[in-house]
Amino acid sequence: MATSTLKILREVNDYTQDFIAEDILGISQNTYSRLEQNPSKITAEQAQKLSDLYKVSIANLLSEATPVITFKENAITNNSNSANGYNQSTTIQSNENEVKTLREEIEYLRKQNSELIKVLGERK
Repeated sequence: MATSTLKILREVNDYTQDFIAEDILGISQNTYSRLEQNPSKITAEQAQKLSDLYKVSIANLLSEATPVITFKENAITNNSNSANGYNQSTTIQSNENEVKTLREEIEYLRKQNSELIKVLGERK
């Protein structure tokens, strides 16, 4: 099963299902979980609230096409193409400390990978 745009946008923005369900939509987490799995069940009012939250059109929010998310130096951009070819781009400013931490984590993981490759090479 493909991941819905609702789930992708929620995760990219670091929101929990509880937050979206209770604070934004006023529904239970279980109900929201079912909406993420089957977005065709979403009401117009719910779609509008989520569209406003994520700053994307309702068409892009409910699109079955997987959104393209581009990570830039200090921003996250959500580029989605609607059926008519219109390109909507929304930029969300990210926290510079978060970017720095992620870069440090990437570097640490690269070092771990190099060490693992060396260890595996020695076992041959």
